Amino acid sequence: MRPIMRFASMVFASGLLPLACSAQSALERRITSAGDTPAQFRFAAREGVCGNGKTFFRTEDDGWYGTFYSNDGMRNDPCVNGPVRVVVTRAGKEVVRVETYVGPVPADAPAAQDLGVVSAKDAVAFLLGVAASSDGKPARDALTPAMLADSSVVTPTLLQIAKDQSRSRDIRRSAISWLSRRRDEKGGVGAAGIARALDQLVRDRNESETIRNQALSTIGRFDRGEGIPALMGFAGDADKWLSKQAFNTLSRSGDPRARQFVREQIKRADLDEEIRIEAIRGIGDDYATSADMKLLRDLYATVNSDRERDAILSSVANAGGSVNADWLLDIARSKTEPAQRRRRALSLLSKYDDARVKEALKGLINP
Repeated sequence: MRPIMRFASMVFASGLLPLACSAQSALERRITSAGDTPAQFRFAAREGVCGNGKTFFRTEDDGWYGTFYSNDGMRNDPCVNGPVRVVVTRAGKEVVRVETYVGPVPADAPAAQDLGVVSAKDAVAFLLGVAASSDGKPARDALTPAMLADSSVVTPTLLQIAKDQSRSRDIRRSAISWLSRRRDEKGGVGAAGIARALDQLVRDRNESETIRNQALSTIGRFDRGEGIPALMGFAGDADKWLSKQAFNTLSRSGDPRARQFVREQIKRADLDEEIRIEAIRGIGDDYATSADMKLLRDLYATVNSDRERDAILSSVANAGGSVNADWLLDIARSKTEPAQRRRRALSLLSKYDDARVKEALKGLINP
């Protein structure tokens, strides 16, 4: 079976969780009473959460977990709406495994003590408690079902984790990602509050670049495009690292505002070399148009460094097409271009699967 994308879950620190309390909840007591026998419970899922009950489930924003396709490329089973089923395995006092399923309970499911249906609120409180008090994989795995629960409020805790510099980078990055996906949560931090918090993380020079970049990328992926103006602001920041990362994200965006911004900025004579190279590479990426390629070809004669010219050559070559091939052939034939750059153009052209280009190359290599 072919695995599909998995999303990382996160570990919660006990000091951050208002839901995790010292007294055992009724659900926790019932799970504890099962001893080392796995215990399972079910609760209501968020709207749009579905699965086949055994090998895969889907979150409401099209995030897939598990194995969705069989060897023949066909979907194994229909995706059935909720509920969420969690199987908890303990060894003595410790939770050693947390498994998440969505959909009907399969007839061949491994034996477990069935605790039946519990409220989503109680389930989230228990799961976040496990995440708070456990280490490693059990703690991470306890988070995912909490994110799937109906009417659960998780963004306040996610925000605390995202800002807590004592937590690992992986956990904080995951928290930042989930914050974006839960921006519209009722009773939570709210979209505006999350946007402000991510902006603060991006601008905080005391933060690790990994966290800053995760926050910046998350802003760029806001599903309604409201993060684009913020990225434009970052691109003009005096912080060179931040400006470069913002240009990187904007140039790879399909948003028309981002594309036009990069087209205008890339022609600036005073633009930093490293930033221009990032913009050149990005603007020639997946969303590149023929107009973008003309912009890069026209830019070639005006840039100030061999690195910038090489980035243009690579982007134009990657785009393909007869116009770009002819331009590269002109570079390769030029009597004024340095030999190294002519060889670079020849190398890029050698990858073209075009009979006309191949014939032209023969003439250049064997005049």
